[in-house]
Formats: sequence, C-alpha cells, structure tokens
Amino acid sequence: MGPRRIRALLRKFPELNDVANLSKSDMMQVEGISGDLATKTKSINLDIGKRAEDKTDAMGAKYFTYWDSDYPAHLKTIYDAPVGIFVLGKIPQLPCMGIVGTRQPSVYGKKMVKILTLDLIKAGFCIVSGFARGIDTWAHKTVHKYNGSTVAVLGNGLDICYPGENRKLWELLLENGAFISEFIPGTKPDAVNFPKRNRIISGLSKGVLVIEAGKKSGAIITALNALDQNREVFALPGQTDSAKSVGTNRLIQEGARLVTKVDDILSEFQLQSSPKQVELLPELNGNEELVFQKLSQHPIHIDKLCIQLKKDAPEVLSTLLMLELKNIVQQHPGKLFTRI
Repeated sequence: MGPRRIRALLRKFPELNDVANLSKSDMMQVEGISGDLATKTKSINLDIGKRAEDKTDAMGAKYFTYWDSDYPAHLKTIYDAPVGIFVLGKIPQLPCMGIVGTRQPSVYGKKMVKILTLDLIKAGFCIVSGFARGIDTWAHKTVHKYNGSTVAVLGNGLDICYPGENRKLWELLLENGAFISEFIPGTKPDAVNFPKRNRIISGLSKGVLVIEAGKKSGAIITALNALDQNREVFALPGQTDSAKSVGTNRLIQEGARLVTKVDDILSEFQLQSSPKQVELLPELNGNEELVFQKLSQHPIHIDKLCIQLKKDAPEVLSTLLMLELKNIVQQHPGKLFTRI
C-alpha cells in the first residue's frame, strides 16, 4: 500500500491507531483499496514497525510522519510524498537545490559540479543529492569543503552506508546536514528503491540541476520527477559526441534551462549571485586552511572551535590572528569568530 492510499485510509479513519482493527469491508471503502489489498494489509506484521522504531532510536535518528511539524514542508507538496521519513542529523532550514548526475563523471563534469555547487552554497542553498558515486559524491564533498549545508537522500536504510567507500564522507556530512530515507533500517540498496529515492531528492528541492547523464541515467528519472512535481529543471550542456552528455543535452532540447554559470539558475528564482569570495583567498598553509574551513558566516566560539579541531586554544588563536591579518577572518566580542 503506497503513500497515497495510506493517506486516503487515514483521512477516512483519522482516529485509527491499529490497522488490524479495521475490517476488510472498512478498508474497501477507501478508493484504490481492493479486497486483495485489504486482506494482505489485515495480515501485516506490525512488529516490523516496532523494531524499526527501536533501531531508529538506537542510531540517534528520528522518524517524522507526513503529519508532523518537523516533516519538510516542501516535500509535503508532492502528490506521492512519503508517509514518513527517517532522518539522521538535522535538516537545514534553507531553500534546497538538487544536484544529480552520472556515477562516472568526466574531468569536465567534476570541475563543473564543484564550481556550481560552491556558487549555489554562496547563494544560500542547501544542496540535496543521493550520496551515490560520481556527481552526487562530488557535490556532497564540495559542500563539506566549503562549510555549506546538505541533505543526502538514500535508497536504503539509515543503518547502511552505501556505497561503502563513502564512510568517511558520511561522518563529515553529519556536521552540517542530514541523511534521509523512506526505508526502514536494514533495507538494502536494491535497484527498485532508487526511483523512489529520486522523487524525494526533487521533492525537497526548488529545482534540480543535472550534471552529465547518459541516455538512461537515474538522474534523468530525477529530472522527470521534478517536472511532474512542478519543480524547475536545469541541465549542464556537454559535448555532442559524449555518451555522458546525451541525457543532459536532450533535457535542454526538451525545455530544461541551459546552465553555464550559477546566474542561469538564480535568475529563474529572481535571485542574485553573491560576490566571489573563495576564489580571492590568499594562499593558506595547512593549519590556516584547517581552521578556515571550520569557520562560516555564523559566529563560533573559540572553545567550540578548539574542540572541533582537537587543538589547544593558544595554537588556534595564533592561527586565527594570522587569518585576521590576511583579512579573511573577523573576531567579534566574546571570543567569537567568523569568515569575512
């Protein structure tokens, strides 16, 4: 029983606490629920849900239903919004932009995903992607490097890191973002799950940017979902003889907004790009780079900074002084620091 039928069932029986209390004829009053589906639903093992709750709590994650105030408002607007989502971390309260693409990007694709992701972060967007190999991973890594916000939507349970080589990235992303899954803990990353995952990426986002995609890429499915959900679709053009650009070039032919720079996206939302900052950074040594990457526009106290860096205050303060002299860090009253 999919999310639309479940919501229809609960609209018909709003006080329902246990689906087993409904008779077969009760369920069949709901549009779309056949006698066969009602019979299967009556025999469901509710212990599966209870075990999922226990695993979710043990991970430090949360489960938000469609009716909870913590459920993302933008996701709620799509016609087949999940009845509930498992969330690990904190969903940033920012407008979101989805970035998706091939699992085997070219040098051009890697370069452009880094440039466009960085510029979208500076424009105030949270980046949503699918944590897959390739473009997704490059987008998430760029977000972390420049202290932005991100949401990774999974096609498996939150207790499984897939792909396995992204374990370190998983831990890093929790510092400024969240992992979301529609699937109960223990769900494996089976192929059938990923189209469902893709509709959540686009559902969370104001628009979806596709960077390199083959003819049958999953990124194209995400773009089609975005169109169905009345979201904007953007695509990076590529070489006409490249298999990695067949999908994106076709999206542009069919009406997707052609993107060569971030202004092509921002103008669609009547936004302006922020001044370039990171490109103008002076050369930093290892310690300076380490400290600078922990800073943002939000003030952070020296004690918290020392904990994050696992360094003593005198050493961190000395580095911060050098960054102040380079005019890229500002100290505020109360030993608080921000980027300039």
